[in-house]
Amino acid sequence: MSKLDLYYRAFKDYRKLTKNNIEASKERKSIQDANADLDVFKTTKFTCTIEEDWVNAIEKGLEYVQKALDEERQFITVNGEIVDIEKVKKVSKTSVEHLAKHANLITHLPEKEGDDMIPDKLYITEKLNDYAVYENRFLYMLLRYLEDFIYFRIDKIEQLRATYVGDYSIKKKIVSPKREITYETKIYEKLENNPYPIPDDLTEKMLERIRNCQSIVSALLGTFLMQEVSKAPMLKPPITKTNVLKMNNNFKNSLALYEYISSYKGLGYTYEEVVEDFVPFNFEDNDELTDSIALTSFLTYKLGNNLNPILEREYLEEERRKKEEEEKKLEERIRRLKKKALESSKSMEEYMVLLEQRNQQLLHDAEELALARNEITKLNKEIDKLNLEKEELYRRIDELNEEIQEKIQEIAYLNQKYISDMMALREKHEREIEELNNKHQEEILLIDKAHQSEIEDLNIHHQEEIKELKENHAIELKESMEEYEEKLRNNLEVQKGELERMNAKAKSLEETIESDKISRNKLIDDYETKLVNLKNEYKDILSENDTTISIQNDELESLKKEYDFIHGQLVGMRYKAKDLEPCDEYTSRNRFLQLERDFTAFEEFFNKQWKLTKKKIKNNAENLKKEEEERKTNETKEKEEIRNKKKKDLGYEVEEPKAEEDTKEEDTKE
Repeated sequence: MSKLDLYYRAFKDYRKLTKNNIEASKERKSIQDANADLDVFKTTKFTCTIEEDWVNAIEKGLEYVQKALDEERQFITVNGEIVDIEKVKKVSKTSVEHLAKHANLITHLPEKEGDDMIPDKLYITEKLNDYAVYENRFLYMLLRYLEDFIYFRIDKIEQLRATYVGDYSIKKKIVSPKREITYETKIYEKLENNPYPIPDDLTEKMLERIRNCQSIVSALLGTFLMQEVSKAPMLKPPITKTNVLKMNNNFKNSLALYEYISSYKGLGYTYEEVVEDFVPFNFEDNDELTDSIALTSFLTYKLGNNLNPILEREYLEEERRKKEEEEKKLEERIRRLKKKALESSKSMEEYMVLLEQRNQQLLHDAEELALARNEITKLNKEIDKLNLEKEELYRRIDELNEEIQEKIQEIAYLNQKYISDMMALREKHEREIEELNNKHQEEILLIDKAHQSEIEDLNIHHQEEIKELKENHAIELKESMEEYEEKLRNNLEVQKGELERMNAKAKSLEETIESDKISRNKLIDDYETKLVNLKNEYKDILSENDTTISIQNDELESLKKEYDFIHGQLVGMRYKAKDLEPCDEYTSRNRFLQLERDFTAFEEFFNKQWKLTKKKIKNNAENLKKEEEERKTNETKEKEEIRNKKKKDLGYEVEEPKAEEDTKEEDTKE
């Protein structure tokens, strides 16, 4: 029986005697009414909310730690030494290999032929398992960290939840015609092992999970592997990330758990102080507290008047009187039972058996009644709980209705604000559109002027470039013609054809330039015609004009490349004919750039021509291969005919020519 149960039973017995006594009730009532405004009784308890992230991380990480322990990584150390043959108990493969390499251990031969050759000494090895590898030591350190990490937090949480602070004080002054009592009590109690904390199912479940993790850590530390590793020095941070810790999935996740708990800075829980005020007391609690005051008053009065002997004598007399009354009642009951037994025409024994059966039935009914009462009590508690939940739901509904009304008002305000903002944005947008239109008109005028000047500059530059190209080309063509007429007379037809082709290309170039000039003039005329409508359709016109100019530029670029290629051919032919040598004439910027363009054009032509040539070479190689095979076949046939002719001349019979496949097989055999 606990102390609380003992005190509760004793107090219940005390209350049975004093609760319904009239004088005691009057005295308690007078004490309750006195200075009730000075009563103070407050209790303080704590509720804890455990953060779930670190519990989840530990639960998840412990799975990988357990799998890593199951791998049982170890070193196998081999210690070897050379001992006398008499001390050797077991010969291993290593001993035989060592003896084969060290024949000096055999110092004498057997006395008789056929006897075994026994060495004087032999190399023996001893294999030892060393579990103190770095990874196992890391796991041991991690488990120790986890043990401290969990213990620190669960100890703080349980200590907070088991803390109880009670602050009770009363000050009473009771005045009656012949009695005056002044009673003052103050109790401040603080417990750190309160077995009745505030009920919280969520916290209890979280604590159960944490205790499970703590049990797993303790079990893993108690394994044989960890007991062996504990004998080695414990690791100290920082941890070296070995290949196993980085690549092995179990050790990698264990390392992640270590990094998590080592960098965890929070407490892992939050707590809230719950203060409950019991003043004003309800009737039952107040009646019990004032009964204790009356008891204290009685005890002081008894002690002050030395009433122990008198009260003890009266107590014994009262007890004796009660005992006599109970004996009389028992005797009266027995007489009634005898009378009933005689009247029932049954013997006393039979009547006692019936009474016993009746008592058993009554006890059974009493047990069922007690169970029913307990069930009713439980149901009443459930009803009270449901009523509380109902009240809480109604309160929550009221709060939600208030929030809904607030949201409706907020939505109305936001709609009004949205409408006003949209009107302001629309006005601002219209102003910006007007400003942009004005600015756009100005930009159109500026673009017209700039475009007109660009077209004029382009035409002037183009005319100058065409003129320069014509002059340069005519001069170079004339010079090349004169030089090649003098120096290449031996290859006149080839050079003449080349020159005619070059003249044709030059003529084509002139025609292309002329057509380009005509198209450009036509473009300018069209542009001047369409410039009137530029203000309304400036975008379409500019895009078409830009496209046309781009096309003309592409054509011009193509012509330039063709010119560069022809010019490069001329320079190459002159250099090949030793009519041209590197000189200062091509060191100027323009001439060297022209030479570079010639080289680029020729290189592009060379690459494309080389692709075609490779295809032609491949085809020629295949044709040559076929011709070679045909030639070998013809030679084989000729040799066969010569052989047959010689056999005929010598008088041998000659077989008829076989099919082509048979001939090939015979040639292969020969």
